[in-house]
Amino acid sequence: MLTGCAAWAPASQVEAWPVSAPCLATRPAAPILPAVPSHGIFEQVQALLAREQLRAAHVRQLEALLDACSGG
Repeated sequence: MLTGCAAWAPASQVEAWPVSAPCLATRPAAPILPAVPSHGIFEQVQALLAREQLRAAHVRQLEALLDACSGG
């Protein structure tokens, strides 16, 4: 069973791909980050934490995609 980027290609093309071929996977869209309110320290901290969690999840998703494409 093929995994990563090879799983998306037809079987006839997988064997013909050179090792250095770029991955053809679709890059996930960046998340829409919540706005940080201009007042209320608690609300600001909550919004900043939510933004950081979304950003970190997006980075992990991109790293997983790169790992899958590089065969790592």
